[in-house]
Amino acid sequence: MARMRIVVSLPNDNAYQHEQGTAAKLAAERLGLDVQVLQADNDSIVQSQQLLEIIQSRSEPRPGAFLVEPVTAMGLRRVAEVAVAQGMAWVVSNSDVDYVKDLRKDPRVPVFMVSQGQQEIGQLQGQQLAALLPQGGSVLYIQGPSSSSVAVQRHEGMETTKPRNVQITTLRSKWSEEGACESAGAWLRLATSRAEKFHLVAGQTHELALGARKAFQSLDNREQQKRWLALPFLGIGIASQVKPLVNNHVLAAAVITSLTMELAMEMLVRAIEKRVQPPERSLVEASSYPDLAKLAARK
Repeated sequence: MARMRIVVSLPNDNAYQHEQGTAAKLAAERLGLDVQVLQADNDSIVQSQQLLEIIQSRSEPRPGAFLVEPVTAMGLRRVAEVAVAQGMAWVVSNSDVDYVKDLRKDPRVPVFMVSQGQQEIGQLQGQQLAALLPQGGSVLYIQGPSSSSVAVQRHEGMETTKPRNVQITTLRSKWSEEGACESAGAWLRLATSRAEKFHLVAGQTHELALGARKAFQSLDNREQQKRWLALPFLGIGIASQVKPLVNNHVLAAAVITSLTMELAMEMLVRAIEKRVQPPERSLVEASSYPDLAKLAARK
């Protein structure tokens, strides 16, 4: 019997997405699937074209399913509709799209979402701000692209749990360490961008926090450089990426997230075998490292 072909579409190849691709390949090998991993270089048009070319191809084996993390909050609705109409399963990773419910009519074609729970992650980071800044303060917040549902939901979650006496200054960045370094570097050229105005730096991923840190390290003004680097930094990422950064005091704390690919593939195979729709939305775990009580104790 031919192995089912799964196409995994990732928005980019940053640290998290690189681990997602590796997890997808390992899960596919374990589950007896053929997997093709694509990345869209943060371009929603490229992502859409890549997937449509595969759907419309007559020379390649027909995919049994697409496992997609959309570049933007729009979520590739039209591509999903075409794929599902042709009997291909559609799984959305790390994005809450509103069209999934409409496509779950045929139990033989699984359509569902597996996400990190982005608002919950943002809430955890807001609680970390509260633990580290019990008297309040100012935070430089490095956020992902405005078009990203992940960035929007993490910010919304953070705002619901941060104390009112904590003020946020937001910088936008691409989802990469280099992008955060460029954004922070450009912002630092403003005369008003002074370290003494801030008490903490938080990134929506650990790469964004590290990118900002790299920009601070490049400052010619040694006093400002020293002040910036003395601030606590927060980040978000999977355990293997962020725990060493916390343990080595590069980050003061981090929100530990989980990969979605292994769970998504297991649910997909089970749904196809049993011909049932899985739950519409499933979440993977997130936690604070160190836990919030320990973080508050060592502020």
